[in-house]
Amino acid sequence: MSTPALRTSTLRLAAGGVLALLALGVGLLVLPGASRKVERSRKAAAQADAALARAREELAAAQAERNRLSQGQATLSRLLDHLPAEPVAQLTWEVSQELFTLAARHGLRLVAVKYGGPAREGTRGLPLETVDVDFTVIGLYERMKAFMLGLERGRLPFAVVSAKLDEHPEGAQLAVTLRAFRQAPAAEGGRP
Repeated sequence: MSTPALRTSTLRLAAGGVLALLALGVGLLVLPGASRKVERSRKAAAQADAALARAREELAAAQAERNRLSQGQATLSRLLDHLPAEPVAQLTWEVSQELFTLAARHGLRLVAVKYGGPAREGTRGLPLETVDVDFTVIGLYERMKAFMLGLERGRLPFAVVSAKLDEHPEGAQLAVTLRAFRQAPAAEGGRP
């Protein structure tokens, strides 16, 4: 047997073993760091995806809120444009006519109507005034129901602030407070 061939094989085997040990050492040192780096990259990608999804949801919510506010502003503008601008006396006269007409139509007796003065409280800076109207009607309950439904379907801009139904010898007594709205007159200097 030839010794140089054996020696070359032994050297090759030793070199291969050393290289295998070096590869194993490199693998033990590099692979955990690489796997941690890959795991951090995955977590960062997942967090970025979640943040993007949250940002899209917030954007969609903000757009929906903007649309809702735009629609509300348009509705408010239309409402303010259609509010009566006549003097308070004219508004109270129209409310009186509406109340007396509806009471007569539904067979009720209007016993009291009281008007408050114009006020801007609670209008939150809008160019409108309110006038509170207190009235009492007496009659049958079913007729009062039709009266209130007719009043709510009327052409005058108002809100029912309160209503109290009591017994009465003639059937029922309904005491109602309405808040009628009108455009506020422009103040001196052009400010509402």
